[in-house]
Amino acid sequence: MRSILLADNSGLLEEISDRIERRTRCRLLSAAGGPQALEVARQRRPDMIILDAGLAGMSGFDVCRALKADSRFAQTPIVILSDSPEAPESGRRAGADEILPGPVDEAAIFDSVRRHLGVFPRDGERAAVGWSVTFWRDGVQHGGTLRDLSRGGFFIRTPLRQPVGARLEVSFDLPADSSGKTVVAEALVVRNGREPNRGLGCRFFRITVGSRASLEECLELLEQKI
Repeated sequence: MRSILLADNSGLLEEISDRIERRTRCRLLSAAGGPQALEVARQRRPDMIILDAGLAGMSGFDVCRALKADSRFAQTPIVILSDSPEAPESGRRAGADEILPGPVDEAAIFDSVRRHLGVFPRDGERAAVGWSVTFWRDGVQHGGTLRDLSRGGFFIRTPLRQPVGARLEVSFDLPADSSGKTVVAEALVVRNGREPNRGLGCRFFRITVGSRASLEECLELLEQKI
């Protein structure tokens, strides 16, 4: 599991940390000040670091500069949050990979995680299902079990691995107590699951109007049961 270090003084990142963890499936590490951020980064070696520029004791720019001077973090993406007009230049000198303007923009952070880690955040809450699904790639048919269904995507339990970005045609039946209809769609593979959760994490790419309506109706019923 990949990890992300979030370091800020304001508590704004803490407010969205649960959603970041849930939607990206990354383990979150936290630090309240600059020196602590530096210590946690060196001890835990996160895959990505997000720093508030105004960290107490040591600014986010100084933390970034110290880490980038360490060869172990040369390839670690470091993002700094700052609304200062000088932030882009200060970030460039510190070696930051990206500057995001304040206040904290949740959508921008998710987009940054996607760009730097190749992790595609989940679109909304997912329903725990266990339905049979058929999918095709390059005309070859495969089968699996549909898990973690949402309006934006799903997970297929299968031993088959596919390259990220591969396009699949998928088909699965909704339960009779919702619409009982069949959803037919195209999806993109965004990740390959690891043991013990082997399978394919996918995002809907193209879905028919009828299938979209049936899926929405089914998910609304499932949400009411939670």
